[in-house]
Amino acid sequence: MAGELDLFSTAEPQRVSVLFLDTETTGSDPESADICELAMLLMPYMGTGRAPDEPKQLHTLVKPPAAIPPEASAVHHITDEMVDGAPAVSELREKVAELFSDADYVCAHNLPFDLTVISRVMPAIVREVADNSRLDSLRLARHVWPDIPSHSLQALRYRFGLDRGLEGDAHRAMFDTLLARALVERALQALPEIGRWDELVEYANSPLDVQVFHFGKYRGNLVEDVIVRDIDYVRWLLQQDWLSKEYPDLGHTLLRKTSGKDKDGD
Repeated sequence: MAGELDLFSTAEPQRVSVLFLDTETTGSDPESADICELAMLLMPYMGTGRAPDEPKQLHTLVKPPAAIPPEASAVHHITDEMVDGAPAVSELREKVAELFSDADYVCAHNLPFDLTVISRVMPAIVREVADNSRLDSLRLARHVWPDIPSHSLQALRYRFGLDRGLEGDAHRAMFDTLLARALVERALQALPEIGRWDELVEYANSPLDVQVFHFGKYRGNLVEDVIVRDIDYVRWLLQQDWLSKEYPDLGHTLLRKTSGKDKDGD
């Protein structure tokens, strides 16, 4: 295939830098949560194999502008006492910008969450991250292993032994960053036909089939059941401009599953 990387040729494989990152925050809503811990790991690769160069990294607690709610501390175990004296996120802007600028690809587990949080305090940095350089390891896992019951990072950690050789605690920024890196490398092993990072990103960003509605009056209902019970609602949804913007995978799934019905007039 034209443009495909020949792993057995004498040509030097593509050299890329992948920025793996994770934020621990004061809440679960990325539109309002503040960062209380940040980890970034810039990994060099030759082709899809690790390069011998040393990675660059940033790992620090961050002092948020308000107190950390106990509900958030219950998840990541970061307390106000721990971040007392830690830098504010504004003090990290220069180093964060440097790591982003050196990266060919940016990766996190549920990447949109982390980029939304970071973009509120460093909007210029995130705006420069092109869509075709964003790799969401959560989305990648859903493509590679569609039939497993959970794609949460911790479930995948235990399923595939991603923490082998790693030290740290779940829901701490650097540990989860290292897990995301291990997950992507595990996915590459399961995808021998992919030899370039741009191919991996394109694969991860391709449409996913959605099984369950996650909003509206049919939240929690199977997509196939809703199509059978209320096809008029489904057709109305497909006419809404916001569906393709906010729920592109659902739009793709509904179009695919209803195309025959519309043609047949069912």
